[in-house]
Amino acid sequence: MSAAGELIATRTRAGYAVLAAAVAASVSLGASLAAAASDPWLDRVRRFEPGTSAGFGAGELPRIVLGRPQGAGALQGSLDVVSLGNAGIIEVRFADNAVMDGPGDDLAIYENAFHAGDENGPIFTEFALIEVSRDGKTWRAFPYDAQSGEGLAGRQPVYANSSNAIDPLAAEGGGDRFDIGEVGLDYVTAVRITDAGSLIDDVGNHSYAGTKGGFDLDAAAALNSTALARLYGVVTVAGSPAADIRVRVRAVAEQRWQRRKTRADGSYQLRRLLPQGDYVVRAGPRGEAWQETHVFLGLEQMLVEADFALP
Repeated sequence: MSAAGELIATRTRAGYAVLAAAVAASVSLGASLAAAASDPWLDRVRRFEPGTSAGFGAGELPRIVLGRPQGAGALQGSLDVVSLGNAGIIEVRFADNAVMDGPGDDLAIYENAFHAGDENGPIFTEFALIEVSRDGKTWRAFPYDAQSGEGLAGRQPVYANSSNAIDPLAAEGGGDRFDIGEVGLDYVTAVRITDAGSLIDDVGNHSYAGTKGGFDLDAAAALNSTALARLYGVVTVAGSPAADIRVRVRAVAEQRWQRRKTRADGSYQLRRLLPQGDYVVRAGPRGEAWQETHVFLGLEQMLVEADFALP
């Protein structure tokens, strides 16, 4: 097992010698991408604030926006959608993977835009503004051109559905594509979609909406994807595996700790950690001082081990 990190913290508390932690990486970026490729779709709806003339599809949330798109082609819009309404908002999340900044576009959002009359006719548009976030707290908005619609979602028909052989992730699958590198992010897990409302004079603003007003979300996909990281290890006390030892981990840049206790065999595991660099890992019996190390969880190190040997 090759070393992939080193101890950064070097303090001693209450008689504990700082650990010499084994930190190892055993999965490459390529393997991580392969593991995530089978599930590029949304996993959760975090927030839905319908605007005026919303309602269509809302009773089927979250299912209706999870999974692959159900596009109806060039000349009609899909009904497998939720209508946001005028200025409505929906926040969605990838839970078992993250959208990463890779070659070309990274994120696809599928609406139900369609050509009127024939395939050369004007597109019936209901635009939405797109924001993305690494943690669901701090957001970056894609810039857009209100005249051309560039940078907005809701511009392109969707051709792929579960009944045809069109790859929804390929360009011919349709939908609107976004490069997260354009907003300065290396990965994102959350997407916020806001109907443009009165900000942009799209075609939908001039049609009778009923309960079908505003942007209609069908699905979203990670075109470039990475699995979330996993941290695991074993804690021993006086050379023997120890149960019920407290283990905590947090990103250096964050305040919130994730907590676990070791199993009967001394092992612990924390899943779905964001690939955001340095993490602090602590272990110690209840009522005693912590031992601490740092590990690196990045896009090329998705499976990391930190063992603790307590006296």
